[in-house]
Amino acid sequence: MNPLPTIGSTAAPRGAAHRNSQILKKLRFITLSLLAMIGSNVSAHADDFDDGIEAYHAAQYADAAAAFERSLEQSESAAAHHNLALSLFQQDKPAEAAWQLEKAIRLAPTNQSYLYKLGALRQQLGLYKLPSTWWQSAANILNQGTWIWIACISFWIVVAVILLPKIAASRRPILLKLTLSFASIALALSSAALIVRKTQQASGIVITNEPTELHHAPASAAPEAGIARPGERARILDQHNQFLKIQTEADITGWIHTGAFQEL
Repeated sequence: MNPLPTIGSTAAPRGAAHRNSQILKKLRFITLSLLAMIGSNVSAHADDFDDGIEAYHAAQYADAAAAFERSLEQSESAAAHHNLALSLFQQDKPAEAAWQLEKAIRLAPTNQSYLYKLGALRQQLGLYKLPSTWWQSAANILNQGTWIWIACISFWIVVAVILLPKIAASRRPILLKLTLSFASIALALSSAALIVRKTQQASGIVITNEPTELHHAPASAAPEAGIARPGERARILDQHNQFLKIQTEADITGWIHTGAFQEL
């Protein structure tokens, strides 16, 4: 009969090594599974995107739109929104096409091709480019996700530079002082850009292909307050049930049904 393992025996380490080996195998399996899942999603996204391009070139615009929508469900991209906009425009859905181009520009704010096409489409809809201030233009140099990333990184750099010398009970060297200055400036600029984008950018656009009545109250029978044009930008001020109170780029305020307005 074998004695129980003692402290000096090798049975325990072997058991621990076996357990570690099993854990590593499980971790490898999980990692490979995640990579396979990501790879399949990327492959599906690419396949749908390519299918959309092929359908568009074959003048099968409804099929192209469906393929680009599937591609966006897998992974959002400015290119997919742009191509979906072109597919919708070919189906005589200019307002929905304008929404897709607006979305593409939110993701790629400096793309001149997208900006030109949106400007041409808005002009066709009777909407003209409004003058923008220098701070609005500056806030649109980068997309919102990039500004958020800069703000987060800058914030933690500022916190680290302030706290580390106190924890180490030492004076802050000149390099850390310069780092603190640059990080503080980056934090201030990114925060200002995010505030400008939040408060001065449109909340969404009117997606009906015909002018839509705005009402003085959240009810279809309420008196008319004005007209919202197809593709017109607007800011959401309030919501009540199935109605949104909006202010259009023409400074007309009124209530519109949620089905006629799509947020960006």
